Amino acid sequence: MEDQDARRRRAAENQALFRAVNERIDELNRTFDQFTPYGSWTCECASTDCIDRVQLTLAEYEEVRAEPTHFAAFPSEPHVFADVERVVGRNDRYWTVENLGVGAERAAEVAD
Repeated sequence: MEDQDARRRRAAENQALFRAVNERIDELNRTFDQFTPYGSWTCECASTDCIDRVQLTLAEYEEVRAEPTHFAAFPSEPHVFADVERVVGRNDRYWTVENLGVGAERAAEVAD
């Protein structure tokens, strides 16, 4: 079985990939900001199979993004991997998860 550090690193790398996708989506959301308060973002959970979308304002996305170890996830338990992250914020549109241990270190490295 995969050790916890390797799983945390891999989860952080998966989440960083989704964050990169969201950076591109950010450009589109800024264009349409005048028409709707919420942008549609890719869920940044650790699952590479996830295709769910989350709704955040630009300010909310920037707030989550400001902390390199935080990611916006679809608001349900299957999108949280307790062995690699913890929920640090919840609302009805998205949850903010924070990487743990070496996953947090890897997320910070990838963000640089």
